[in-house]
Amino acid sequence: MATDISICSNALLLVGDDPISSFTEAGAGATVSANLYPTIYESLLSSHPWSFAFKEQELSKLSQAPDKETGFSTAYQLPTDMLRLWRTMPHTNYTISGSLLYCNESNMIVSYTHKPSETVLPAHFIDALQYRLASDFAISVTEDRNKAEYYARLAQLALSKAKSIDSQGRPQTAIVDSPFTDVRNGATYL
Repeated sequence: MATDISICSNALLLVGDDPISSFTEAGAGATVSANLYPTIYESLLSSHPWSFAFKEQELSKLSQAPDKETGFSTAYQLPTDMLRLWRTMPHTNYTISGSLLYCNESNMIVSYTHKPSETVLPAHFIDALQYRLASDFAISVTEDRNKAEYYARLAQLALSKAKSIDSQGRPQTAIVDSPFTDVRNGATYL
């Protein structure tokens, strides 16, 4: 079972540093891990609609209407654990301002990425995260640009593989007929 400490320790081991047992211990590895890990973890989570970090939720409608300047009639409170919004249902025009979503719909459901506990992360995501951390840690801990570039390449490959594995758990979206594609096949519309 992975933890934030074990993930950072493995990344430090990759760059040739000692593992850590907490973010508060003395040493460059712990300091770098404590400062860089949260941002890198959230950035990687936000890069793809990972199945293990994906949620759908009906939004809470606010009783007070938004300012007329917004151009929308309804305001909703966004989930407090949302990192990135992927989809609204119904599909509609909206804008996000701070922790509020403005639209003209009476009900709103959103699909979004949240930050799950490290204990539920699949191995393919952990690999990508560790390589990404090793790339960023390499400069701070070892001051070795070649090592940083090497782990950046490995991180990119691991991230591509992780996205591919994660996407295999969802069916492909069907292509819907449309006049734009039907015209290519000689169809006519009146």
